[in-house]
Amino acid sequence: MKNFSEYIHIVNKYSPKESALITIIYILSGFCPIVTIIFVTDFINLALQSASAGSINSKIYFDVTAIILLYGYELMLPAFQKLLSEKAKINIRQNYKGLLLEKCSKLEYHYLENAESWNLISRILDKPENTVVDNYIAMNQVLATFISITGIISIIFVQAWWAAIIIVLSCVPLFYFSIKSGKANYKAKIDSSELERKCEYYSEILTDRENVEERSIFGFKEKINTEYRRVYNEAFRIKTITRFKWFIKTKLGGVFTSIAALIIIVVLLEHLITGSISMGMFISLVNAILSLTGNLSWGLSFQIDTITSGMEYIKDIQNFMSYEERLYALELPVLHGKITSIEFINVNFSYPGTDNLILKNVSFLLDGRKQYALVGPNGAGKTTIIKLLTGLYTNYEGEILINGKELREYSFNEIKGFFSAVYQDFSKHEFTFKENIAIGNIEMINNSYDDEDINKAISQIELEKLVESLPYGIDTNLGKIHKDGIDLSGGEWQRVALARAIVSKAPVRILDEPTASLDPVNENKIYELFSKISHDIMTILISHRLASTKIADEILVFNEGALVEKGDFESLMNLKGCYYQMFEQQRSWYQ
Repeated sequence: MKNFSEYIHIVNKYSPKESALITIIYILSGFCPIVTIIFVTDFINLALQSASAGSINSKIYFDVTAIILLYGYELMLPAFQKLLSEKAKINIRQNYKGLLLEKCSKLEYHYLENAESWNLISRILDKPENTVVDNYIAMNQVLATFISITGIISIIFVQAWWAAIIIVLSCVPLFYFSIKSGKANYKAKIDSSELERKCEYYSEILTDRENVEERSIFGFKEKINTEYRRVYNEAFRIKTITRFKWFIKTKLGGVFTSIAALIIIVVLLEHLITGSISMGMFISLVNAILSLTGNLSWGLSFQIDTITSGMEYIKDIQNFMSYEERLYALELPVLHGKITSIEFINVNFSYPGTDNLILKNVSFLLDGRKQYALVGPNGAGKTTIIKLLTGLYTNYEGEILINGKELREYSFNEIKGFFSAVYQDFSKHEFTFKENIAIGNIEMINNSYDDEDINKAISQIELEKLVESLPYGIDTNLGKIHKDGIDLSGGEWQRVALARAIVSKAPVRILDEPTASLDPVNENKIYELFSKISHDIMTILISHRLASTKIADEILVFNEGALVEKGDFESLMNLKGCYYQMFEQQRSWYQ
């Protein structure tokens, strides 16, 4: 009952008018078959009397009018229902889905990196307005059917009480199979959700504009197409086999209801012959029973199936809502003064749910006036250090101190205010050129501002020529979502992302391989520019191209989760250790 009430609560809260009207029209539709029996019975009896008497009883016109109105209402019901359900879906999409997205944005970060929880999140956010409204309508349809069944069975009970009991008992298998079907179908959806996410990924590779060059150069379209079809067919098979299996069982349950209906019609026929019921009552009841049987066999089974699946969806929502949230996740960053030091003291870390140590007893001290480079092979722990430093994970052992204070003692919005980061997979926002840069500074977004800081960042990162080439300068829309939008090259987008970091007031700048797609010459040039710009700001650079790390005051070398070397470029080269070997290996690439 709790799950039922949750659906009612959601729809009533976020679309109260539509939910009330939906319930009203279905309650009325539930009474329609009962009222129809009364008027059709009276109409047929009056018609027979009029035929015998040779004159029309004027009351028959009232019956005809009532019957026309009742049938007209039933004909108009789908259109009313469609209109109200679409309006309710719009309201819930605007409000309730926003609530789910807000919850998602507050989750602890490990839920987003866990396959099981991410599959659940994907199911939750997959058109929740459709699931919620469709289930609410199914509930009202069941209510209407229950009203109709109760009324018709009550009339039958008066004529043959045992026949009424038969039809009630015949519904039990139908209800049972429908409930089992709904649970099985939702489980099939869960089982296929990961496959469907893979299909979405393959679809993006095949259709996304950003992948067009690689599709053309490497010709992997057929391979991806083949894999897409395989995964899609597997997901389709899981859901279709389950649906077909329970469809057959549900329809077999409907057979019992049909047999019971035939028995009752035969019994009523005997009552007609003996004169216990009138011809009008007999015809009205037979018509109502046949209509009800069809509704029970097809409509009600589908409605119960939908509701049962919906109950499983509510369980997913309840599970989702129980996920831990990060306090202050949606609060605006708190801006700080300069950072004097960052220190890791004997830090050990494993990702949640694993025993594999990613960082092993890591200790180092960063001076707020210097620039640092973190280097090492893939999986050495460089990006994990950034995740810890920016507060995405707090389940580490040891201490991380910022200005002498343990990181976990800061609120999350305070931590956000410490750092401005540019990652390898930086965002390309299809806003104006100016807005793409301005979003790096929350004060610029929330308050009116002039273009001085924007133009300064553009100049520092050497984007003036690009801006001059744009049709509307810094007010030019970027991306293809706009009719007049202009797309940028990969290198130009990267410079925009770097300019976004420059306008930030955060005291620490993090560059996690943001120039990975640039050639080494342009990459070095970008880093040299950034180093010059950030001479008085702590900068933490991660790069696989070791030549770019020469600009750092100190280089920290990691391997297998441990800090193995540190020093400036010359000292590490003279050491002829891990850094020297990696640098010499890369030097050979360019000779």
